[in-house]
Amino acid sequence: MLTCKKITSTESTLFQRLDALYSTAFPWHEQREMHAKQQAIASPHYALEGWFEEDLFVGLSGCWTFDDYVYVEHLAIDGALRSQGYGKIILGHILARSPMTILEIDPLTTDIAEKRLRFYESMGFFANPWPHTHPAYHPDVAGHALIVLSYPKPIDALHYERFNADLCHRVMAL
Repeated sequence: MLTCKKITSTESTLFQRLDALYSTAFPWHEQREMHAKQQAIASPHYALEGWFEEDLFVGLSGCWTFDDYVYVEHLAIDGALRSQGYGKIILGHILARSPMTILEIDPLTTDIAEKRLRFYESMGFFANPWPHTHPAYHPDVAGHALIVLSYPKPIDALHYERFNADLCHRVMAL
């Protein structure tokens, strides 16, 4: 049975374990700098969680909770445990927390991106048509185009604009 532990400080020994996975699972341009990690963890809207099967570290999630949806900023499974169903189980727990969940994936330019889309679609997500650029995590790097996915249904233009405003002015304003 999977359990999660919320990380409340970058001083936590659990944070170091999650941060090691974070640094290998995501490209540098999709990673927060340390001061931004500290500010995110301090936000009442953010939950950085480590996921465990008993004592085995399985993965991490970084989610933002807003009025009527959860935004999954980061989700990663330990490389040695991928393709064993853990991503599906963790995502299922996250989906159960909110009536609407939003996340982003890379444009469909690689086989990995196509596989990722199929995985999320199998979980009930929908790709939305709104052109979307995620703001930059670093001052010397441009934002990057991503596809917005939503569960359990597509989002309309108004909901996309609200998500994008939350992303730009709350999530990335740290």
